[in-house]
Amino acid sequence: MMHFKRLAVMCVLPLLMGASVYAQESANFHHVHLNVVDPEKTIDYYEKYFSGVRSAFRDNADAILTDRSFLLLNKVDKAPEWELLSAIYHIGWGGVDGPSDFKWRDEGGMEWETPLSALGNEHFMYAFGPDKEVVEVWTGFRHHRFGHVHLLAEDVNAAKNWYIENLGLKGPPDRPKPAKAPKDVDPGLVFQYLWLSQVSTTNGVTINIFGKPSEDSLVWWNYGGLGELVPTDDRVVDHIAFSYPDIEPVFDRMKKNGVEIVKPIAMSDKYKLNSFFVRGPDQVLVEIVEADPVYGGDRE
Repeated sequence: MMHFKRLAVMCVLPLLMGASVYAQESANFHHVHLNVVDPEKTIDYYEKYFSGVRSAFRDNADAILTDRSFLLLNKVDKAPEWELLSAIYHIGWGGVDGPSDFKWRDEGGMEWETPLSALGNEHFMYAFGPDKEVVEVWTGFRHHRFGHVHLLAEDVNAAKNWYIENLGLKGPPDRPKPAKAPKDVDPGLVFQYLWLSQVSTTNGVTINIFGKPSEDSLVWWNYGGLGELVPTDDRVVDHIAFSYPDIEPVFDRMKKNGVEIVKPIAMSDKYKLNSFFVRGPDQVLVEIVEADPVYGGDRE
């Protein structure tokens, strides 16, 4: 199977991006929530391999600052479920020089899900984190910062539009689901057979959305077709979070829109965050946090 099955094209989608038709305030990306067995090991990993910065989030919780957003860590007693069965596929950083970016990590002992692979003039690689979370490096970003979250979807347009309509994110027009790819598809034509889209936050993090791999679609990864996507709750990547300075209007709008409210607005004792939780497309748990944007440092 050719390496395009591990396509990093989710990171080259800005050409597809268009302005949102919704005038509401756009969300910032705030954090990825990880369930981890050993927070110290996780912090060391992201400090060593991804320039993460140890942070005592609001002086009370283990966290890693990733430029303008966070990884928040929740210690669990046993290894969380990590198999690629939910809609959160991976989190991703940028790269600059693929062979060099791979070499020093490989020599440092990184465990690879997919080693260095070329896509045109760019390179990508997928690593396993300490609790088997999948982490991508993609040189198309031309930086070494946290850059994206990659989601899978039953309906790419419906998922994309949910984030536009409810979070004010920017995204392209709908794209029809492509025809089934022939078994001997030319790698240079693979893009026309991929159902994909993307939305972007105001602080530069993109949410890449691919159609769920299935037996009747182009299989671009190692695991065959997926069945029904399971909820992300309590898995290694538990949820993703977006922020606004004031979340009450957002809560009211989502409730009016019929979004499933998983947990109403409340203050977290552990993270000292005023937030609420909703059920996003494809069983993704989404937290909406009340916080000012982080500008290149820990402003929390």
